[in-house]
Amino acid sequence: MKTITSAAMVALMLGLAACGQGTTSRAEGVAAAAGGPILVEKPRLSADIEAMPRLSGDSPAIVRINAELDRLDATAVADAGECGQMADSQEGDGWTRTITRPMTGPAYLTLREHLEIFCGGAYPSTSQTPITWDLSTGERVNWVALLPGLGLVQDQSEEGMPTDYVYSVRSPRLETLYERKMLAETTDAERREACQDVWKPLADDELGQGFRVWADAEHGGVAIDADYAHVVQACGGTVYLTADEMREAG
Repeated sequence: MKTITSAAMVALMLGLAACGQGTTSRAEGVAAAAGGPILVEKPRLSADIEAMPRLSGDSPAIVRINAELDRLDATAVADAGECGQMADSQEGDGWTRTITRPMTGPAYLTLREHLEIFCGGAYPSTSQTPITWDLSTGERVNWVALLPGLGLVQDQSEEGMPTDYVYSVRSPRLETLYERKMLAETTDAERREACQDVWKPLADDELGQGFRVWADAEHGGVAIDADYAHVVQACGGTVYLTADEMREAG
């Protein structure tokens, strides 16, 4: 399990925990989780579908998170079943899910769902969906509120979408920051050449590029990944904002 391992990460996440709401009650919630959550691993849902872990305990926050994890597992089973009905039995058909655990306390829990899907058609698809929960409330982290310096706007819910769908966030400043980090961290010259236009901010697009954001203790900060369309998905990648970089971004 991944827990906070540096003083910088502690300062970052405790600072975020105090933003926007009553500092005393939030600090008490963080302190209560200071030892980090205890994750209970669950049996696989099938040979290809890893189950979400659950949190040990019966506090209102834990009950709320576990109920959401129950729903996410039920959705995974249903989606895999639909995929099986649509697939045309070609080699490689299937619906596979694995779960990683980028942060497991003390203040936040992040689980990331990785899907490999091929239900027939021309091409398979992949996706990575992270969710970060506030362990003092059991609610998903509101990145718009916690990162005000980035001017984020969250996508609006759409009719027919699953209850637990994770919507992207967008902002011109986030696009610029992502481009700068990708250019600085991509050492493969061929990939830089192929992807630099993809990384450029969508100045003429009213909505802009969507991003997924999550707390990542292993890399000491907040992780950001572009939610690119399938055709340019290969240009995607995760960048990490350290505490210092977040202060610089406001």
